[in-house]
Amino acid sequence: MSQQLISSPLRLLLPAAAAACLALTACGSETGPSLEELEQQIAPSADAAAPVTDPSALAELRFDADALACDPRITGNAPGAWETAAPRNGVSKSAPLKLRDTEGSGEVSVTATVTAPDDSTVETQAKVSGSDWAEVDFPDDFPDASLSSGVHTVVWTTDKGVYIACDGFKGD
Repeated sequence: MSQQLISSPLRLLLPAAAAACLALTACGSETGPSLEELEQQIAPSADAAAPVTDPSALAELRFDADALACDPRITGNAPGAWETAAPRNGVSKSAPLKLRDTEGSGEVSVTATVTAPDDSTVETQAKVSGSDWAEVDFPDDFPDASLSSGVHTVVWTTDKGVYIACDGFKGD
């Protein structure tokens, strides 16, 4: 008898035996969480109070213009599905900075904090209504701000200090 004929049934039996073992071990386990419990775990209600983000962690965020991402990576705590927009080419006069909640869960007061290349910071407030964009212009809407050459980091938080998102732009 050839070697191939003997090994072919073994190749078919091994995956079937592994699947049977997995099925048998799952049958003896406890019942998992209900659908309602799972939904509460992955989709907290919008009225749940999100934790305030440590200001020192936010102060360390820096935008990398090449990667188009902020480092270190921090997950947003604010309820909603947030999007940001900022210029991706160097700006010489004004940078429109935008934020919105695509879920449009109401009106949210937000703060935009911009860290300049020299590590100085300025901030301004805005309101996000529904799924509409909140837009501020840098430096025009920021008291005592000026546009300098280099990478600027934009950190968005709620007016209560809950982290939403990080973005940035490059000044010419």
